[in-house]
Amino acid sequence: MLLAGDVGGTKTRLALYQSHAHGLEKVAMEQFSSAKSPSLTHLVEQFLAMHPSRIDAACFGIPGPVVDGRVKVTNLPWELDERILAKELGLRRVRLVNDLLATAASIPGLGADAIISLHPGDPLRDRTVSAVLAPGTGTGQAFLCSLGSKRSEAFAAEGGHVDFGPQNATEDALVNFVRAKRESKRVRVEDLLCGPGIRNIYSFVKEIEKLPEPQDLADELAQAADTASVITKAALAHRFPICERTLEIFCQALASQAGNLVLTYMATGGLYLGGGIPPRIAELLNTPRVLECYLRKQPLQHVIQRTPLYIIKDDHAAVVGAALIASQL
Repeated sequence: MLLAGDVGGTKTRLALYQSHAHGLEKVAMEQFSSAKSPSLTHLVEQFLAMHPSRIDAACFGIPGPVVDGRVKVTNLPWELDERILAKELGLRRVRLVNDLLATAASIPGLGADAIISLHPGDPLRDRTVSAVLAPGTGTGQAFLCSLGSKRSEAFAAEGGHVDFGPQNATEDALVNFVRAKRESKRVRVEDLLCGPGIRNIYSFVKEIEKLPEPQDLADELAQAADTASVITKAALAHRFPICERTLEIFCQALASQAGNLVLTYMATGGLYLGGGIPPRIAELLNTPRVLECYLRKQPLQHVIQRTPLYIIKDDHAAVVGAALIASQL
């Protein structure tokens, strides 16, 4: 019996999986408020009180870099150590991993109903390496390597913090716009390809491209806790040109970065768009212009052409990945 978790700043999902010779079977899953809990141990104890079980191994996906089994959780006042956690829970095998690493680990367990295909790629391609690019609150990245004999290993990456490389005059101007507002003068991928990045692009479209901001939209934004969500919903509803233009720039830049990751990792197994944003804007990503931005990587366009581009629509992917990791402990 395996215990798997996906810890987030707002919510934590915990699940039990039974490991069989043919794979994993989900036994139970619950969702808890992270912010209202004093610790992960407290949440796990609540969960096991609801679903008493003898746990053989546990793995938790955590937002933040995990070093030597320790992590300071992003957006939560928790500092976790897998050795201490194992002792508190009375378990012999506990693993803490980055949450994007857990998402990458889920790839072998994702069925056709868990993904949206934006580009099919070549069925005869090399499938040794796959990668995940996940725009949400930040921009996460990870990759997965097949080790043969039905085994694989996922690795975390911090590519969201590398420099953003503009690909056209609009992105040149966008980078200059964001750079002018930064003391460091450095513009990262995460400054544009995430929720806060959508807000940066919106400001650029408003201040530099001079698209008008209607008063009713301005009122909505002033009252919203999540302005990126307001902009995204308006773009999907084709309500305001300024919002549609914002998401047009965002989607094209995201597709270009997806192609960059394929080449960086030679991830011809597939490039998976995870995180909270891509499933919500799937219809905006599934266009010829966005696909062109993904494919346009001369002189290695043929590598990208062979590589599928997917959206992970299953928001439980990190839990599945954590369970798969636990099964190998």
